[in-house]
Amino acid sequence: MRLNALTALFIMLLGVPQAGFAFSLKSGDILLQSTPCYLCSLIEAEEHSPYSHLGVVVVGPSGVSVLEAWQNVEQVSLGDFLKTRKSGSRTLVLRPFAFESSPLPEARDLLAVFEQDFAGKHYDEDFLWNNSDELGEKYYCSEFAAKLLDRFLPSSIPTKPMHFQIHRNEWIQYFRGNPPDGLPGVSPGDFERSPLFDHVGWI
Repeated sequence: MRLNALTALFIMLLGVPQAGFAFSLKSGDILLQSTPCYLCSLIEAEEHSPYSHLGVVVVGPSGVSVLEAWQNVEQVSLGDFLKTRKSGSRTLVLRPFAFESSPLPEARDLLAVFEQDFAGKHYDEDFLWNNSDELGEKYYCSEFAAKLLDRFLPSSIPTKPMHFQIHRNEWIQYFRGNPPDGLPGVSPGDFERSPLFDHVGWI
């Protein structure tokens, strides 16, 4: 998962035009992006957000990788993560404000929790906060990120009653019946709007 030298240099020197300063990715950062799939378009419309997928950054000695729940819960290279975004779009970098006033989590600590409790689990296509199969708990992308970061934040990322009202017929078809309205959950759009996170910039 080693980045090539040019990619690593790009990330380290990436400027944030709106803020006029440079930043580097840190372990525990959230990457939000739009992904080009039909379900992703439903999520973005429902949440009034340009983002339908996210992952958690790990900066280790071998480079930058991303922990995500996509088809499964797995660790991928930053390059592979960015390949899934919609053509012409940018990836938003968020950082918990708590990490700006206290030591950032070490990459080894994030990976230890990830490997022990999350790695290899199945993606939860039903978007349920508590849902399991033969491998244990299943996760959708924002649920996984929230439950991983909750191990390192002073307070939990809050859930909300989920809703599936926009394009209602498509949601009914997707869930093969009644969508899980009102059950707790969290979306990429909730991360985007959350007061718990600083908008660091875009890549």
